[in-house]
Amino acid sequence: MQTRRTNGATVRVVREAYGIRQADLAKRAGISAPFLTRIEQGARQPSATVAVALALGLGVPLEAITYPLIADSAVA
Repeated sequence: MQTRRTNGATVRVVREAYGIRQADLAKRAGISAPFLTRIEQGARQPSATVAVALALGLGVPLEAITYPLIADSAVA
């Protein structure tokens, strides 16, 4: 399975575009609003489980809010 990173800015943009309040998305994802703030600011990376919960809470595919992590050894 490929490692993916959550793009916090994209989470925020999608959330705002859909008119979802931060507290509502946090509740849907089962996390605290302050933790969601840190994710959206790029200060924290959620677990895979939380990333999936965020995508479900936003109603978008996981790939819409994440990107593949490319290992240094793969770049040559």
